[in-house]
Amino acid sequence: MHKNIIRLGIPNILSNITIPLSSSIDTALMGHLSAKHLGAIALSSMIFVFLYGSFNFLKMGTTGMCAQSFGAGDTKEVSYTLYRALSLAVLLALLVFVFQTYIKDVAIYFLNASEYQEFISEYFDIRVYAVLGALINFVLIGWYFGVSNSVTPLIMTVVINLSNALFSYIFVYYENMGISGVALGTLISQYLGVVVGLWYLRKYNFYKIIFHKVFQKSKLLNFFHINKDLFIRTIALTIALNIFYSFASKEGSLVLAVATVFMQFLTWSAYGIDGFANASESLVGKYFGAREFIKMQKVIKLSLIYGFVIALIFSIIYFLFLEEIASLFVTDVKVVEMVEKFKWYFILVPILGFMSYIYDGILVGLTRSKVLRDAVIVGFVLFLSFYYLGFGLFFSFCLFFLARGVYQMMWLRSWNYE
Repeated sequence: MHKNIIRLGIPNILSNITIPLSSSIDTALMGHLSAKHLGAIALSSMIFVFLYGSFNFLKMGTTGMCAQSFGAGDTKEVSYTLYRALSLAVLLALLVFVFQTYIKDVAIYFLNASEYQEFISEYFDIRVYAVLGALINFVLIGWYFGVSNSVTPLIMTVVINLSNALFSYIFVYYENMGISGVALGTLISQYLGVVVGLWYLRKYNFYKIIFHKVFQKSKLLNFFHINKDLFIRTIALTIALNIFYSFASKEGSLVLAVATVFMQFLTWSAYGIDGFANASESLVGKYFGAREFIKMQKVIKLSLIYGFVIALIFSIIYFLFLEEIASLFVTDVKVVEMVEKFKWYFILVPILGFMSYIYDGILVGLTRSKVLRDAVIVGFVLFLSFYYLGFGLFFSFCLFFLARGVYQMMWLRSWNYE
């Protein structure tokens, strides 16, 4: 079992660490232009964190349903799951294109970002056309995880994120495009990912699209039921992230800059731990679908152990090199000094959050979307409650992640899966 988890987990970790690499390079590129550019890229990116987060159910739902069908040996349903998810991805992207102006205006209003409106519009008006590519990539990566293929998602994410970093660097430093450069780099990279993902599908034998079976009412209702709860979950999660930035923005540009750096630290650790969360999605779903509960329980236990080890490694790195890492993202001495003030939140957030990431993967594999939804809502309510009670922004935000993990752990221990 160790071998199976590592076989899936290591490629997932390698794949995942390229994701914050791209974001970190964008942040560093803007941070070295000016503090206003740094704030603008943080707020602009949060619009797409919200959009992509809202539609992340395409990946999670596809993985869980596909993994269970794969474990049960239902190869037709494995194919049909992909067709349903791709159809929904295209439909959602078209809706974003139609309503893009309203989305941008509402986002600027709720982020209290009128000061950065020009930069945000410049970024948004380019990157919005990457949404179709991003959603197709969600589906393809989720489907590959569902059939226990972690190598193709590794190749896809490496291509997407390294090309994003490369093009962004070229457009900003050599073409002097500023914030438009990082948006264009993202646009190009997403469609390169689609090309790679579709290319590797040729290795699989697919059943022909039989519309009355692909869009069978009972299957569609189940598909939408699972994805409905995941949609609500990701909406609540991304609202929490946006509120974190919004609260930081209200406290001034210095706190917003620190929050931006904090989010980079959090993202690096989250994506590292998610390598084993992704492995648990595939294996838990597979063994649950095959009704091999002893193996499923072993995967759950080992995933939590591996997740904690990765979290501890990140915390040690942050403890030893906090100032040096922070200096990579911003050159303003005042921001780096402020980071030192909040250093224990930077150091402890990987350990406080690791359970929520691993249990997310486990529950995706089990397609327990309602629990995923409720965990985020509970964490969100506690985040807001503790913030308004005066416990501080960073403390309350860290509690959000801890509460999610504890809630999911308690539910799973009480669940009679047989």
